[in-house]
Amino acid sequence: MKLTLSLYYFFFFASVGIYVIFLPQHLKLLGYTPQEIGIIFASLPIARFLTPFFFISKPITTTIFKLSIFLTSLIPFLLYFNNFYIYLAVFTMLGVLYSINFPYIEAVAINRLKSHYGKTRVWGSIGFIVVAIGLSNLQVDKVTLYLILNGLSAYFAYQFAEVTIEIKKEFESINFFKEWQFWVALILLQISFGGFYNFFTIYETDHGISLDMTIYLWSFGVLCEITLFYYQAKFLKWNLLVLMKFSIFITAIRWLILYFFTNNIFLLYLSQSFHAFSFALNHTVTLSLLYKLYLNKNLASQFYYGLGFGLGGFLGSIIAGYFYGKYLFLFSAVSAFLSYLAIAKKHWDLITFI
Repeated sequence: MKLTLSLYYFFFFASVGIYVIFLPQHLKLLGYTPQEIGIIFASLPIARFLTPFFFISKPITTTIFKLSIFLTSLIPFLLYFNNFYIYLAVFTMLGVLYSINFPYIEAVAINRLKSHYGKTRVWGSIGFIVVAIGLSNLQVDKVTLYLILNGLSAYFAYQFAEVTIEIKKEFESINFFKEWQFWVALILLQISFGGFYNFFTIYETDHGISLDMTIYLWSFGVLCEITLFYYQAKFLKWNLLVLMKFSIFITAIRWLILYFFTNNIFLLYLSQSFHAFSFALNHTVTLSLLYKLYLNKNLASQFYYGLGFGLGGFLGSIIAGYFYGKYLFLFSAVSAFLSYLAIAKKHWDLITFI
């Protein structure tokens, strides 16, 4: 199972690498405006946000899971048609499908691997960085490569079609008001990532940083992420809420560095090193907290991606498209700091991963 999970993560996040690094630039070269790019890339997260609400009263069956995997491998073919509304439809449909299959596999990984989750999940980061570095000097069609990588990740996801049933220990709905500070912090943090995920490549190249250097910056951030994923078991012995607060606070500092020091290569690398905490540590800690707080781990995982990467990602994409310019990362820093304030006074009894 570890090998299959590793391969799934590798190919899935390799396709994500195409999505976040190269597709925005691809759309810009096709003549789309920052506002149009923001809307296109907002369609996927808003679909991820809405989809879990359809499964509050019923579980996702094996048939639905298999169908979602099958469609995931086919829909990207439509990206060959250069049309705003087709791009919008493709990413909307992928958002629905990813919201069904990816949280299931994450729930399987967390439950089966426990504290060793990071050492398997790290292969996703490796896939991302292989794409980032490998494509920096290669003239290959990004849409075709995205389609191939997406298809390979779908193949390995299909291997878990039967396994996913085993993790439904109890069917329980999600009470958002019970821990509302947690959900507000999650959404605000992902809003802050909107400028980074959708416009970092465009933003840096517009400010005189070469595309090659920008790709190296992406890669360095992922290297730091890989390092933390591999060694994070040591951190997970600490209070998870304290770790979540720390990771959010340092994310606000990260965006401030990008706002004040747009062209300073050293400080740009420093800000990228914080990706180890603002993504890798925060991801595992937040997902682990959810699994401690809620019995229905499938639904909790779906809403983690739906509300955080879905609603938060949607709002972040839209707002970043309209904020694009001088104050882009100042807005991101404010959003991250508000996320920190949302849980700053929150206290739980000692909750650790182990």
